[in-house]
Amino acid sequence: MRFYNRANPQSGLSLVEVIITSALLLLIVGGMMAFFQSAVQLVGSAKARAGAVSLANQKLEYIRSLPYNDAGTINGIPSGQIPQTASTTLNGIEYQERVLIEFVDSPDDGVGADDQNGILADYKRAKVEYSWDQLGETKSIALITNLVPIGIESIEGGGTVTVNVFDANALPVAGASVQLFNNTATTVDVTRFTNDDGIAQFAGAPAAAGYELVVTGDNMSTDQTYVASSTNPNPATPPVAVVESQVSTMNFQIDTLSNLSITTVGLPTTASFDDTFNDSLSIFTSNQVTVGGGEVVLAGSPVYVGSGNLRSASTTPTSFSSWDTASFTLEELSDTDIFVQVYSVSGTNYTLVPDVDLPGNSSGFATGTVSLLGLNPITYPSLALGAELSTNDASITPKLLDWRIDYTVSELPIADVPFTLTGDKVIGTLADESPVYKYQRSHSTDSGGSLALSGLEWDSYDLSLDTSAYVIYEACEPLPYRLDPGVKADLKLTLLPTPTRSLHVYVLDINLEPVPGATVTLSNASVNDLDTTSACGQTIFASGLPSATDYVVDVSAAGYTDTTQENITIDGNNTLVVTLNTL
Repeated sequence: MRFYNRANPQSGLSLVEVIITSALLLLIVGGMMAFFQSAVQLVGSAKARAGAVSLANQKLEYIRSLPYNDAGTINGIPSGQIPQTASTTLNGIEYQERVLIEFVDSPDDGVGADDQNGILADYKRAKVEYSWDQLGETKSIALITNLVPIGIESIEGGGTVTVNVFDANALPVAGASVQLFNNTATTVDVTRFTNDDGIAQFAGAPAAAGYELVVTGDNMSTDQTYVASSTNPNPATPPVAVVESQVSTMNFQIDTLSNLSITTVGLPTTASFDDTFNDSLSIFTSNQVTVGGGEVVLAGSPVYVGSGNLRSASTTPTSFSSWDTASFTLEELSDTDIFVQVYSVSGTNYTLVPDVDLPGNSSGFATGTVSLLGLNPITYPSLALGAELSTNDASITPKLLDWRIDYTVSELPIADVPFTLTGDKVIGTLADESPVYKYQRSHSTDSGGSLALSGLEWDSYDLSLDTSAYVIYEACEPLPYRLDPGVKADLKLTLLPTPTRSLHVYVLDINLEPVPGATVTLSNASVNDLDTTSACGQTIFASGLPSATDYVVDVSAAGYTDTTQENITIDGNNTLVVTLNTL
């Protein structure tokens, strides 16, 4: 189809040409509109910025026109009549104004403790900041000027407060907010931010008692001074006094807040894969070894080959909540070597579980029971064991006598369990010298046996049940629970209906890590019970225990020195922590 010009029948545009021409016109017009819009925004931005600069210059000129001693802010250090914050409108634009005037310690005569005359308020610095909203984004400009006294520097009537802020590892915290205020002896309310060395200074503070400090940061805990009260009559960190011409130094610790999820469950239903090597039916593959008669040995008896290996059939539960432990019994003679490793299985593919998920697995395990609690069942739905055997003496061989994988099939939640969570940090004492804890609160799990706590400070938290119906059968992270800064942590409590008497035994190594598979024997004249610690390094004796003070606890585990503790008292539901030393 073509469109003809009646005056010139030979001329015209095809439909395609019309579409192309229209598209070009749209592109040109659209580009011009975008350019125009950008130009308008640019002009508006320049106008707003010019207004802010003009206001800031006017404010600085006003501050510079004041006598040196009058240059200060309301409730600030130094004190004056200038508001710390305000708002103003210019050319239809609303600006937020913030004025900061502070004393500065000049390096010319030494800084801080090295100041030659001990006067840290050498001169004043004024900073004026104006911010405004532009298309939903906050814009700002700031101007700074120094104010120098005409005569000799002086701090008559004032002193300095220096605040050092550290994190949980005693490293300086930069950018922390430090609020200094006093509503009793004087009127001061000033906030500073720590420098790269974690230091905030308040030079020129009026000499007075009762200065309070509050230190915090974005998503960080709070540390502070405390005023004596009926609930904390003897605070550990009371308000600080400012002494004329002196420096008062305070130290505080803050760090990133953490989240803690607590669940309460009943006794688990467990299952296992185990092989005592009476035959080779549970072996997936083997090389240069002989399986049978209750053991695995190198092939070639009586002249054994130098090395061999095998892998078990896979363990693939249809439904389970967690892996628990891998355990095995080895017989390793002089000039021989044997170790066990854990594999992830997919079909017929066996892949060694990496050390990041199971520390030490690449080198293999030669003693004890290995905790598998760190292996996510979703990531590792199927596991197997493998062993490497070798000898330097053809007349002898190491032996593998058995191995086993345990896992938890299910754990039913226990609903609505009340408890008290108490941190280890103390902020003062009562009249009877009992501690006032920084964190001590009552909680309860919900109908699903869960509770999520957010914004917790790093600390060691003890947990006590506020019910007589249950005792804690197992807490896989030993109580008190150490909560690190900036983590999302889980604490699972396995509960047991309250027995008449019990002994809950934690077995830990010298690094306070749980020792799974340890043999624990409880005995006295009328009792002789034996049990094995779980993947969490714990066990509980809770059946038919008479009240007595003469119990003996013997603990042994492969790779550790045996230990005995005597004169153990069981008169209720008691707890015992046993620490083992490595061989």
